[in-house]
Amino acid sequence: MANKLEQFLEKQINSGNIEWESKSKLIRSSNEQVNGHTTKILKKFENKFNFSIDLKNKEIKKYFDKLPKNSIINVLRARDEINKNLSSKNQIGGERSCKIIYDRLKDPKFNNNNLKPQTLDNQVSRVQVYKVSKQFEDKVKNMNDKLKDWAYIYLEDTQAGNKTLRLHIFDSILSKDKRKNEKKYIVGKTIKSTTFPPNDESLKKIQKLINER
Repeated sequence: MANKLEQFLEKQINSGNIEWESKSKLIRSSNEQVNGHTTKILKKFENKFNFSIDLKNKEIKKYFDKLPKNSIINVLRARDEINKNLSSKNQIGGERSCKIIYDRLKDPKFNNNNLKPQTLDNQVSRVQVYKVSKQFEDKVKNMNDKLKDWAYIYLEDTQAGNKTLRLHIFDSILSKDKRKNEKKYIVGKTIKSTTFPPNDESLKKIQKLINER
């Protein structure tokens, strides 16, 4: 005689309810606990079900494997690229949409290339949506016009479709023109590139950085 879990699984199959997020969620929906015994029972039926997590794991692994070793990855961009290979009903989404990718980056079974996520500093304003007004754009332009030639700021579109405020500070060597008795900056490579949320508070922070230079 079939036990409670077996009866539940057969009922789901017969009713066509075969699309589930994960095996554990399917077991818990029968009011049974996930353990070795219930997992063994499900194994006899699992080929009758489609588990979204398995499809996601497969595409995440494929994406990770094609990246160069020791890469720093933008998790939001990774999510968007992975979703291109998933059906509309199996998308990685929701408020915690990137958690699965962060979790798989920590799992050596998935992350064979020693990939690492970008830090929060590098992804500032990529999660929160910012609406940038024309007035603020003018403030950025006016401020940029007043900056020294070894620094500049601008608004940049992010991979998530938002705006971020980026500051570049160049490696500058202060020299003196003996003929004109003037100091000049010799601009070299960029040594600092920092992103900020696009708001007035960020402009104040940037001005402070410039003043301290």
